[in-house]
Amino acid sequence: MNTILLTTEQMVWQIFDEICQIPRPSGKETQIMNYLREFALKHGFLTKTDKAGNIVMIRPGEAPAIALQAHTDMVCEKRNDTTHDFENDPIQTYVEDGWMRAKGTTLGADNGIGIAMALAAMVNYQGNRQLEGLFTVEEETGLTGAAAVEAGFITANTLLNLDSEDENELIVGCAGGCETVGYWKVEETTIPKGMFAIEVSIKGLLGGHSGSDIHLPRANANQILGQFLQQTAQKYPFYLCRIDGGGLHNAIAREANALFVVPYADREHIRIDWNIYIAEQEDKWLAHEPKMRMDLSSKPKQEKAFTPALTEQIIKALCHIKHGVIKMSETIEGVVETSTNLASIKRVDNNLVITTSQRSSFEDQLNALAFETYTLLTECGATAGIHGAYPAWEPKFDTPLLKTAQDAYQQVLGRMPEVKIIHAGLECGLFSKAMPSLNIVSFGPTLLGVHSPDERLNIASTNVMSHYLMQLLEKLS
Repeated sequence: MNTILLTTEQMVWQIFDEICQIPRPSGKETQIMNYLREFALKHGFLTKTDKAGNIVMIRPGEAPAIALQAHTDMVCEKRNDTTHDFENDPIQTYVEDGWMRAKGTTLGADNGIGIAMALAAMVNYQGNRQLEGLFTVEEETGLTGAAAVEAGFITANTLLNLDSEDENELIVGCAGGCETVGYWKVEETTIPKGMFAIEVSIKGLLGGHSGSDIHLPRANANQILGQFLQQTAQKYPFYLCRIDGGGLHNAIAREANALFVVPYADREHIRIDWNIYIAEQEDKWLAHEPKMRMDLSSKPKQEKAFTPALTEQIIKALCHIKHGVIKMSETIEGVVETSTNLASIKRVDNNLVITTSQRSSFEDQLNALAFETYTLLTECGATAGIHGAYPAWEPKFDTPLLKTAQDAYQQVLGRMPEVKIIHAGLECGLFSKAMPSLNIVSFGPTLLGVHSPDERLNIASTNVMSHYLMQLLEKLS
C-alpha cells in the first residue's frame, strides 16, 4: 500500500504539471478535454461526453460506482504588469516556502489539482468498485456544465467532489447564487476646449473569492474608484472617458482605473484631492491591504467622453450597489448566510456593463437581494438581468458516506475533520438536484488566494489529501 500511495503522490504532481501546460479558460476547454480522452485511452478507461461537453471517464468495475468530480476550467486573472495569454500560454509555476505558485497569474489549482487527484486515484485504485471521473466544463462562469448533467450520465450513488480548499474540512453543503448584470448603451459627447486628461488607478488589492473570502476585511477596487469619481464630479466640471474595474463575477475586484477630464485650471486641485483620498483609504485599508497602490497620471488630450447623463448613472450605480456580507448565519457560527459582490465594470463593444453576484443559503434571501440589485440598476438607467442561478446544496450530517469519510480522515491525518457548510458555490447543489439519491461529500488540499494572482497550493497538504482520497476509496470498496 505504501508504494501505491507514493506513486499516487508522484502521479498527482506529474499530471498537474501537464495540466498547467494546457490553456483552459472557461468556454475554451477543448484542449483539456482532449487531454482527458487521451489519458483515458492510455490507461484503458472508457469515456462518454454529454451535450454540454462534460466528460465521464469510466474505470469498469462492480456496482455501485463511485464518482470523482472536478471542473476543467480555471479563473484567468493576471497582474497588470504581467504579459500572459491565457488562451495560448502555459501557466508558469514555481515553488516557494512549501507552496506552489504561478508567475503573475492565477495558478489554476482551482480545480486543476482536483483533476490530477482524480486521475491519479483512478490509475492506482486497488478496489473492485467502478470508478467514474466526472469532469465538468465552465464552472467558473456559472456552473454551466454541472447544470447540464442529467440523471443517468453517471451511474454512481456516491460522489466525491474535489473542489474544496482547506484540508481541515469536509464540506456537506454550500450556498446558492446568481449574477445580476446592468447594461448601458455607450453614448458619447465632444469634450469642450480647455480640459485636462487624468487617469487614476487602484492596484495591488488582495481580491479573492467572492464566496470564501467575502467576509474578510478586503477592499473592493470598484467601490474605491466609484467614490472618488463621485466626489470629483460633484466639485468640478467633469467628463468620464473610460472606466474599467474588476474581472470575473466570482472574484473580488483587485484593480480598477478611470480616465477623465477636468478644466485645465483645476488640474492641481485634483492632485491635492487624490492625495487626500489616498490618505483616507490607506487609513481605512492599509492594515488589511499592504500592497494597495493608488496612482494618478496625466494623459494626452481626449476628444470624446461619455455623456453627462451616462456618467452620472454609472457613478451612481458604483456608489450605491451593495458589496460584502449582508447576513451571517444565526444557527452556524462563522458561516456567511447572504452576500453580494460588486464584481466588475467593463466596456463590451458599445455597452458599459456592471456585473454583480449574489449568494445565499436560502432561496428567498437570494431572490430578494438579486431583485434589489436589479431594481437599483434599472433606476440608474441600465437594462438589467438576473442570470446563471444555481441552487444551494442542502447539508446532510448523518449519512453513512460522511461517517466513512470522517473515519478515513482520522486514520490518515490523526484528527477529526471540521464538517462544514461553505458560502462558496459548488457544483454539488446541481448534482443533488438532478440526482436526489446521490450521496456527496467535498474535500481538497489547502489553497489560498484563489481567483487571484496570489493563488497558491500547499504541497504537503496536496500529498496528504491524495493519500486520504486513496484511503477513502479503499474504505468505500
